[in-house]
Amino acid sequence: MKIDYRITIAIIVSLFIIDHVFLNNDPKVNDVTIVTPEEVGGVEKKLAEAIPDTVYIEVLIPGKNKPQKKQIIVDSTYKAKYDAALKANDSITARNLYLESISINEVSETLIDNKDIKIDGKFKTRGTLLEYSIDYKIKSDTIKYTPQVTYLHPKLTIVYGVKLGLPIQAVNPGQPTIEAVLGFQNKKGNMVTFGITSDKRATVGYYKSFKLIK
Repeated sequence: MKIDYRITIAIIVSLFIIDHVFLNNDPKVNDVTIVTPEEVGGVEKKLAEAIPDTVYIEVLIPGKNKPQKKQIIVDSTYKAKYDAALKANDSITARNLYLESISINEVSETLIDNKDIKIDGKFKTRGTLLEYSIDYKIKSDTIKYTPQVTYLHPKLTIVYGVKLGLPIQAVNPGQPTIEAVLGFQNKKGNMVTFGITSDKRATVGYYKSFKLIK
């Protein structure tokens, strides 16, 4: 039987175009939007107890001829001890109380440490740090991305097709042959095939695939 290889080529090319253009089964990929929720919180800690008292002192203000009164909040316990030392003419106790009240103190510690946030704090005071309070707010955020589709071969796939063999010798070219092929493909894309040609020849083949474009 004489084979018209041109018709066979046209059929194979048509099957290829139909499979890759009209029967395209690529999944539709939509953008994914993730919204992280807003979170607020805080921490407070009392280090020492103090009973406040309001006193007035006279300070010089630029542009003023006379000293002006300034209101300040003091620790009533320290004020009472200082006044008692002055009344008793105990200059050593009074000086020590004064120096203690203006001593430099530093506090450094982790204030907040949870699954969402970690905040380290450092405080430096003149005197004693009595308490602190910290509030935090993690703002809501929107993250948008396009998922990347990864194509993987199944563990085992059956493949089938048809091949056309054309003579390439100018002398005694012979007749074109058609081969029906059945094969198996693994998850790496490698294939082993078995076929039979129109001139009653059995074929076996192995195909190794290499990734060129991800």
